[in-house]
Amino acid sequence: MSRAAPRPRIAVLPELVKNQIAAGEVIERPASVVKELVENALDAGATRIQVDLEEGGVKLIRVTDDGCGMEAGDLPLAFAAHATSKLASVDDLDHIATLGFRGEALASIASVARVRAFSRRHEALLGAQLEIEGGRASDVREAGGAAGTSIEVRDLFFNTPARRRFLKTTATELGRALDVIQRLALAQIGVGFVATHDGRRLFDVEPSMDLRARVRRTFGAELADALVPVSGADGDTRLEGFVAPVRFARGDTTRQMWFLNGRPLRDKILARVLRDAHRGFVVDGKQPTAFLSLAMDPAKVDVNVHPAKAEVRFRDERRMFGFLVAALRPAVQSTDMATPGERLLSFAQRRDEAAHTLAPQPAPRQHGFADSGALARGERPMYVRESFAPATSSADAPARLDEPARRSDEPLRGPFLQVARTYIVRALPDGFEVLDQHALHERLTFEQLREEFERGAIEVQHRLTPELVEVGAAQARLVEAHFEALAKVGVVLGRFGEGVIAVHGLPARLRRPDAESLVRDVIATIEASGAAPDSGVLMEEVLHRAACRSSVMAGDELSEIEIRALLSRAADSPHDQTCPHARPTRVRFTLADLEKAFHRR
Repeated sequence: MSRAAPRPRIAVLPELVKNQIAAGEVIERPASVVKELVENALDAGATRIQVDLEEGGVKLIRVTDDGCGMEAGDLPLAFAAHATSKLASVDDLDHIATLGFRGEALASIASVARVRAFSRRHEALLGAQLEIEGGRASDVREAGGAAGTSIEVRDLFFNTPARRRFLKTTATELGRALDVIQRLALAQIGVGFVATHDGRRLFDVEPSMDLRARVRRTFGAELADALVPVSGADGDTRLEGFVAPVRFARGDTTRQMWFLNGRPLRDKILARVLRDAHRGFVVDGKQPTAFLSLAMDPAKVDVNVHPAKAEVRFRDERRMFGFLVAALRPAVQSTDMATPGERLLSFAQRRDEAAHTLAPQPAPRQHGFADSGALARGERPMYVRESFAPATSSADAPARLDEPARRSDEPLRGPFLQVARTYIVRALPDGFEVLDQHALHERLTFEQLREEFERGAIEVQHRLTPELVEVGAAQARLVEAHFEALAKVGVVLGRFGEGVIAVHGLPARLRRPDAESLVRDVIATIEASGAAPDSGVLMEEVLHRAACRSSVMAGDELSEIEIRALLSRAADSPHDQTCPHARPTRVRFTLADLEKAFHRR
């Protein structure tokens, strides 16, 4: 009978093994190294930081700063695990004001790379240098160099080939490292940054640049010039920064940046704040663009919840959420949400160029009318040609696309033109705009319904005989839980048997009361949102549906009086540039757009 193998004794892991395990949490790729080294430079009070990369950072990462520097005796301690100058006791964890504090990063980096560190304090004549390879350190020796600190990290993961195989291409790793540098540069106003790759300068901001100038340098003038400032305060908590018009929304969050006390964050709560602040203005699937700096007492936030310090936990999350949404919403609403005609002209030009390469061009039609046969049959042409002049001379300076929409002193000055019973064309002093009649009326109706809902004044058209809608037992029970809340928005429902909903009343504002469709809309909204009966989000979605059914539709022919009434209401509304589901209500063409289209400039 074989004897069982003896159990291994529990033993403390060697320091190098512990550091390499920690490196697996803290150091995932070159961008992680860049983040930790630059944060250390910022904590040292640097005003200028240079980051040099080779092969995406895999071959070399060098971070040089003009911070306070270290003494010779501190240099080896900086690379010891859990050694830091930023914490002294457990109480310090309750109010962390520095970017770094764990004392893990440098030890982790040194365990998986070849590191050379030099540092000199400003008052010292000489500095000190230390070399570490795979966690094994040399003796500290004197060396000359500029005041501050320079740390070189070469051959990342040279002794952990499995980790190195998981790295992506040079371009991908470089892109992630640059993203880290750019976020820190936008977060740290007053600090200059330079980034190079294989000797070529890729990024550069001066210490004197403000946030808008840094956005311009990073993402271009079009975005920077269109930004709308945000400012708000709640006690000693302050919000500053910018939001961009919804046309800059993207499919990813690369231009959605939050900074907390100078620390870039990717936080789920803050991402939800932006979504709520843009609700009804950004279409589903798109992420708004914003650059927002939050300053608050470090004791009110816990940054010690993630090894990479990428997430935080607010002490009073509910209050913070409400404050941020309330501060952001007015700024979002004040952005210019009209689709600029310049973009459509560029798209049309690209489309036409592609069409020229694929098919022969048809003979041009005379006069721009629909075919004469359709006119003879009395059919309404899809496109109508009608001449009209701009309200002012073409010598007027064209409006900039990044300026908010102007409210004219004469908003109803004509002429107007309805095209395809769907779009309204109106002249402006600096060009013209095309409005979607349904989207515009839907927004105005929604705002009026919401205002009536908040006042508890939605007028209900009660029915002498309820209309019955068969929905099934499960869905009837689902809707029943919301009867009281739905009545507040004018949708008065009741049960009639096991799987039937009785419609007793609908909002009087509905132009086309369709009880069955509205009930099914309500069911779809409840199933999609999973909201509680009194949820504001659910009520807003129901109001969206009601507004859609209460509005003029594409295909409705409007008289000039109706057009003027619609535009008059829009002129008095602060929220007339998108429909409740974030589709634009208007496309604006400036004289500059027209001159560009006709090759006049």
